[in-house]
Amino acid sequence: MPKPEKIATVEELQEKFSRSQALVVMGFQGIPAAEMTALRREVRKRGVEIKVVKNTLARLAAERAGIAELGEFLRGPNLVIIGRDDPTVPFKVALEFVQKYPNFFRVRGGVFSGEVVPAEQVQWYATLPSREELLGRLAGAMVGPVRGLVFALSGILRKLVVALSEVQKTKERGEQ
Repeated sequence: MPKPEKIATVEELQEKFSRSQALVVMGFQGIPAAEMTALRREVRKRGVEIKVVKNTLARLAAERAGIAELGEFLRGPNLVIIGRDDPTVPFKVALEFVQKYPNFFRVRGGVFSGEVVPAEQVQWYATLPSREELLGRLAGAMVGPVRGLVFALSGILRKLVVALSEVQKTKERGEQ
């Protein structure tokens, strides 16, 4: 019979896996506790969570969350970087970990919007623009044509005003 703590852990992981936009599984070994605590604090500010997981419990939670393929990445000591809002952030954080601490971390794979991502593709996903960047680009793309229309119409109006002004001057000269 499973222990209540393990059941609670599986349920918690299943809920986190189900609600996440993206997650990255990383192997880790030998990182000092102080460094790990600093990393957790740093990434929490970015809206992501780091969770050290037991492989069997994480595999079970992944199956229940509908991402059973995640189990193939769960071997050795692992941690999972879970992101809820922006799916690119966990991948960017994982890449930063590997660049900052190459001897301690190794990317094993992940999930991006429900699709399993092998370790080789994590870097590509990390280069995708964030949600805020995409929204900014969309707003710029929408404003651009409107701005062009405003300038075009103002140019036409300016020419009309100049033409009317010339007509008025011509009439005033003709009356004199």
